[in-house]
Amino acid sequence: MIREQSNDPQWPTLIVTGGNLLFEREQLTPSSAGTAKIAANGVLQASQKMGATFAGVGTRDLAAGIGLLKASHRPAAFSWLSLNLVDPATHKPLFAPMIQRQVGTTKIAVLALTDHTALSGDTKEFQALDWRTALPPVLAKAEQEADFILLLSNYSFSENQEIAKKSGTIDLILQTGHVAGNMAPIPINKSLLAQTEIRGKYVGIMDIDWHGRAAWSEAGQPVPDKDQPVSTYANQFVPLYQSLAVAPDIEAVIKQTKQQIERLRQGQTP
Repeated sequence: MIREQSNDPQWPTLIVTGGNLLFEREQLTPSSAGTAKIAANGVLQASQKMGATFAGVGTRDLAAGIGLLKASHRPAAFSWLSLNLVDPATHKPLFAPMIQRQVGTTKIAVLALTDHTALSGDTKEFQALDWRTALPPVLAKAEQEADFILLLSNYSFSENQEIAKKSGTIDLILQTGHVAGNMAPIPINKSLLAQTEIRGKYVGIMDIDWHGRAAWSEAGQPVPDKDQPVSTYANQFVPLYQSLAVAPDIEAVIKQTKQQIERLRQGQTP
């Protein structure tokens, strides 16, 4: 489905993985950690085969610690993004604060935030800073270098609303927060805020006709002021069913992952 959507030369495509990609919850139990790590590696391999070259770091991605993320952070093949996840000692970012992608004629800056309010307890591996402190300098750089700013946010809906209201220059916020369900795009200030259902149940597809940073309007709807530039969007959520045709390369990853988990359960080294 992703390949089919990406094949139209008239509509250059950006494939986005928002975050909370690897694990089902923020903490792993000792009994489940081994199988969860194997499954996470399988999910990551499959995502890359589907064309993903970056993902935001959600709080669930940190369930097994920072090591798995560091091992798979290999720009430009694949980048983990978080502008507020830092080394506790140096306060330097642990992953890429921002990456840029050229989509057609539009230069897009992709930023990501990890929800600092959802991380409990002290750790020597990482620290998540409040977005109010970490976001402004990275956003200022993005404003200078890109036409369009995309934020992958692991924060809650209310926090993302505040980010949109205060920024004025973030064009699209894709939410990977704490609630399940598809959320159709909501215009806030000059931003769009949207979310696709978790756990691979849907593909969210947004077609954007971009005319610069201005008000957003849903495609086909009347425009209040025809003299002002408006960018339009059309959004759909496509459900994924097990009856859909299987992609052989992804099926191979799934098979290998299941075999590794089974060997681990039998006491063998995966």
